Amino acid sequence: MEEGRPSSTAVAAAMMRAAHLLWDDEPKILKDELALGLSGIGDEAALRTTLDAMLTEMQQDSTPEFAQAVFRHFRAMAVLRSRYVEGELARTLSRRVTQYVILGAGFDSFAYRRRDLAGVVQVFEVDHPVSQQGKLDRLQALQVELPPNLGFVALDFEKHALVDGLRAGGYRMEEPAFFSWLGVTQYLTEAAVYRTLQEVASLAVGTEIVFMYMVPAAMLDDENQRLLTVSTSSSAARGEPWLSFFEPARLAARVKELGFAEVWDLGPEEANARYFAGRNDGLRVANIAHLMKARVGGLVRTVEHR
Repeated sequence: MEEGRPSSTAVAAAMMRAAHLLWDDEPKILKDELALGLSGIGDEAALRTTLDAMLTEMQQDSTPEFAQAVFRHFRAMAVLRSRYVEGELARTLSRRVTQYVILGAGFDSFAYRRRDLAGVVQVFEVDHPVSQQGKLDRLQALQVELPPNLGFVALDFEKHALVDGLRAGGYRMEEPAFFSWLGVTQYLTEAAVYRTLQEVASLAVGTEIVFMYMVPAAMLDDENQRLLTVSTSSSAARGEPWLSFFEPARLAARVKELGFAEVWDLGPEEANARYFAGRNDGLRVANIAHLMKARVGGLVRTVEHR
């Protein structure tokens, strides 16, 4: 992340959610009407110009077809991960969990889109202070009123303890919560990732987390290795290199060692079958990323995915 500026990858994720809403086929995987404004792009034409410039730059090291494939994956993952998390959150709300913590919130718009839940769940947005302030400035410029159930926790995952920040921000330590951690782990060291997961595992029984992670190149075929290379190079060029990659089975075992009782992994094959089957716009996630869910307490067993 550039000094004094919000994360460029958070901006890119908002642009991808906006592009999906504007240009991909129905049915939409996620309808994020605030994404365009939060991205800082003025209108649809400006978004098209910005994304075309990014595609042109990417094509210098590949082909137009491959660059389009990369962009389709980015759009698919940007909307899939939010759709999956919000579905899992709804399940926890049905069992009376009343706290939702968004780790590395970036330009996530859940609290502002789902004002109908203001009396149901307390939302905590946790992010680097610079990114958080950038988001607040953007919300003010868009004249988006902050919902009454939203709190902010400024935190650098590499330097500070999550639990301390949550406690200071009004989080109720004795009650379970649902956590999401999307598009963040690859930018942290393994030590920081495991430390944060261990902190979540120390919280009240019934607490759940969904987090996204990247798999190592050795697990991928040639096409997906190429996509991974383009993704890592692009991110590094923006000053946000990818640092951590995890093998699903080993990660699941390690997550249980950290204190979670149950673990589920959502891989790309299942994600595509569940969310993208029958689409005519070619929208699919690639094999480079997975989503993992873990729960504190309960029966100790490992399951592939529900």
